[in-house]
Amino acid sequence: MGWRRGEEGVSEVVATTLLVGVTVLAVAIVAAIVLSAPQPGEIPHAAIVAKNESGKFGLAHEGGDPLRVGEYRIYVADGGGLVDETGNFSSPEGGVWGIGEDIAYNGGSTDFHRVIVTTLVGGGGEVILTEVRLRGGGGFDPDPVKPPEEDPEEPEEFIDFVVNENVFVYGSALQFSGGNVNGPGATVIITGGLVTTDANQGASINVSNIYFDGDVTLSSGSASLGSRDEPGSIYINGSLTLRNGQRHIYGDVYVNGNCDLGSVNIHNKVYVNGDLTLGQDVINFEGGAHAYYTGTLYTLSGVDTSKKQYCTHNTTVPGFAMPDLEIPPVKSPDTWYTSRGYAQSGDLVSDMKIFADSYSSTSWKSSATNVTIIAHTGDITITGMGGSGVTGVFFAPKGKVIFGGNSLEGVVIARDGFFVTSGGTQVTFKNIGEYITDPEDYPF
Repeated sequence: MGWRRGEEGVSEVVATTLLVGVTVLAVAIVAAIVLSAPQPGEIPHAAIVAKNESGKFGLAHEGGDPLRVGEYRIYVADGGGLVDETGNFSSPEGGVWGIGEDIAYNGGSTDFHRVIVTTLVGGGGEVILTEVRLRGGGGFDPDPVKPPEEDPEEPEEFIDFVVNENVFVYGSALQFSGGNVNGPGATVIITGGLVTTDANQGASINVSNIYFDGDVTLSSGSASLGSRDEPGSIYINGSLTLRNGQRHIYGDVYVNGNCDLGSVNIHNKVYVNGDLTLGQDVINFEGGAHAYYTGTLYTLSGVDTSKKQYCTHNTTVPGFAMPDLEIPPVKSPDTWYTSRGYAQSGDLVSDMKIFADSYSSTSWKSSATNVTIIAHTGDITITGMGGSGVTGVFFAPKGKVIFGGNSLEGVVIARDGFFVTSGGTQVTFKNIGEYITDPEDYPF
């Protein structure tokens, strides 16, 4: 099939992303979201710093151009989507937010995961001026403003990350032969990529936030990504290729490589730090969905050229960083476990606690709930369950978790990945705090 170079997007702009200094907020794992349309030739420059004094959250203008009321917006997120909170910030004196002036937040909770300040541009679009993050992550800042000196932050503990970010699966691979993975509001982190066979052709990963540290290639079937009910962000530290079949992608998608789109319904934004190719298979941009790319737009022969109106070239797009927390070893000594009722072996039954080199249950068992299984040097294998299921915490810091049964609910943390071998299996996220209520009893 022949290739031909398509036209690039409507206009190019040098987008200056300004680094925001933060006094009390820790850095977020969640990456920047751009609320954009075709951008103007000039964008205001402003250094905005988040402040929290005497329990009052606010934003301070510390340099650059003045910002007039009505020409900027302020969005916040407390774990869900971004909400326009501009009206809950005080107005600057005279309607102009200039250097040295603070504006205070007069809304409710300030447990923000993100704070974004945008400027309005022609055609009703917006461009990000600054972003504040809470934990981890990063972005491409081509011309950052150096923030004020801050005290070094304490490194985040792995368990805090798992609890606060609702981590569901953390491992090098996810191979799923079952029905669906369900986790609205949850996070899946795969320290590798994803191919069609990993998702059983048509299984959906219905999880709000997904990280892939590698290429994602779905070349057939209807495997979908993201949560329709609570769309978040999908981060791909590699290239994204979607071909044949028909699938849905929910949430903003960040691709640190090239993107080849085909046979897909896109429901949010796609940011491509590379080339964008439109294939001749059906591509639907639903609602306000749009694609932004930094490289070249290509179209395959026979493609519906009307889809190019949903694709815009930008000099830069928001970036991200993969979470870099290593899976910790188990607690020691072994007596820590025995004193809390852990056994070294046993049949799979409700409320069991296992601490062993590895654990294997390969024959039919009745459904078991609230189990905690820790394989400190090997794998956890639970197969042959048939119509039975299991709920709990499954921790294999040096191995993998293999499951075959009707359903699994809980948290899976396994360095070498999570493998579901049975068809029709439903996997559902529950926070680790649902099973281990006292943080002192976390096994890592």
